[in-house]
Amino acid sequence: MLAILSGAWSRKDMSRALLRRFLAPLCLLLALSACQTLPYANDRTVPPVVEVSDGSAERAALNARTYDAAVDWVSRRFYRRDFGGIDWRGEAAARRERAVAQTDEAGLYRALNETLTLLGDAHTRAVTPTQYRQRLRERREARPLMGFSMRVVDGQFIVTHVRSDAPAAGQVQVGWRLDRIDGEPVTPAMASERRPEHEVVFTDADDQVHTLMLPEVDLPPRPGEMHRRDDGVVVLTFDYFTPASRTWLTERMREIAADPPPGLIVDLRDNGGGLLAAVGAALSPFFAEPQPYAYVQNGYMPRWPYRTRPWRQGYAGPVAVLISGASASGAEVFAATMQETGRGWVFGAKSRGAVIASRQLVLPDGGELSIGIRAFRSGQGQVLEGQGVTPDHEVDVTADELRRARDAVIEAAAAALLATPAA
Repeated sequence: MLAILSGAWSRKDMSRALLRRFLAPLCLLLALSACQTLPYANDRTVPPVVEVSDGSAERAALNARTYDAAVDWVSRRFYRRDFGGIDWRGEAAARRERAVAQTDEAGLYRALNETLTLLGDAHTRAVTPTQYRQRLRERREARPLMGFSMRVVDGQFIVTHVRSDAPAAGQVQVGWRLDRIDGEPVTPAMASERRPEHEVVFTDADDQVHTLMLPEVDLPPRPGEMHRRDDGVVVLTFDYFTPASRTWLTERMREIAADPPPGLIVDLRDNGGGLLAAVGAALSPFFAEPQPYAYVQNGYMPRWPYRTRPWRQGYAGPVAVLISGASASGAEVFAATMQETGRGWVFGAKSRGAVIASRQLVLPDGGELSIGIRAFRSGQGQVLEGQGVTPDHEVDVTADELRRARDAVIEAAAAALLATPAA
């Protein structure tokens, strides 16, 4: 400011300084978020997949374009300019021939991700065109489902939820262990083929075997689930911070504000993150005044806070947030904000520690590349990347308890909420 008043800066210098001071932070707020997308890739457009024959010359040429594009984007955008201490260009070049020689889509992306793994960043990865299209459709379109959700505990697949509009409703029970589908043992990577119906084998908590024939029907995506327990505590569960979950959560929070429960549980144990704007929208009903919940670091620029927006009528009662090792990115920002401000307790297990602002781009073959582009901090300046969020109350979940339809984390959270006077 003194330089401006003394005439030491030209009018052009002054204009540039003002642009840097005011316009650049505004652009940053519009462009960046944890796991947020750029115009290059979004949830509204399903990109076309480039069709080439496996093992053909066209496949090799497409592999080369895709691999080179990924390496170039990472070289220009990755947030660690020293690339974690490795010679990124050299390492990528040394692995290029092997990647280009892959005969199919799956082989190319295995090789590409092996290269990206050298960077040591969970947000920098690539998804095949087939997987990318499938993920977009799962979030936007009806898809064939039997209608039950599971959690893997102690190596066992335990049913934790059954949709009321699904073939499994009235047949499958929460707590049952899933053993086989169509005669095959269940594994994390298995993908059952589409059939008119599946033979599904479960075992209940009393070791009774239940063999059911369950069809797949097209069920619309659900942005979240809301459940009011017998003790009055409300449980909200959603797996992504997306525009759809934002709208759903806004509606649920208005219902809750109109009829406040004695306590509210936000279950983010399977939430992998999403749009930072949706995280802020999810936090806003819990704070009467604007609350900083995240900072993005952008080189020479000062850290610029993201803040919640005040609600006309929010929820002032006791809150508990549930996290696990699968909770990442936006889920960690949400939990850290509630913990740091003292607005809510955090229960469960330490979160993943993957909190980097990232961008997603569509690769030449229709796949998706995600790149970590900015370091992130919590609302109170805490580094979450590589650290995660440590719960206020660590609670273990066992398969035996889940098979008895008892979720120890939810029970511990509910007990704490009910023992807290309502605000």
